Amino acid sequence: MSSKTDNLKQETPKSWKQMLLAIPTPNTAANAKYDEESGLVTVTVKNIKPDYMIPPFSWVVHFSPKKDITLDKLGSQLWKWCNGRNTVEDIIDKFKDAHELTFHEARTSVVEYLKKLIQRGVVAVIIQEEK
Repeated sequence: MSSKTDNLKQETPKSWKQMLLAIPTPNTAANAKYDEESGLVTVTVKNIKPDYMIPPFSWVVHFSPKKDITLDKLGSQLWKWCNGRNTVEDIIDKFKDAHELTFHEARTSVVEYLKKLIQRGVVAVIIQEEK
């Protein structure tokens, strides 16, 4: 069984060093809205229509072509740093300094959160070759 996401093969980093050199950037197809009052970011991304959304199933189950993802305060902070200029290592360092953590504590949190943002289509990652 083939799905539309099979065509989007992702290249995974081959080492921790390559992962740390990767550059997270906002998904160009997503729209972000920053709420000054709450300090939260809401990102609107497109949904991919599943293969099973055909009549008669689609008559009963509603499919929305877009979904809003509201990031919490930590996620909103990470979102601002995922600007296409900072590497993952830079973001970890900024997070570490902002929350008084060790590099390894910050790395665990940041990498897990970035994985979730990537899975939801909010962030894309540019993987650079090791030098």
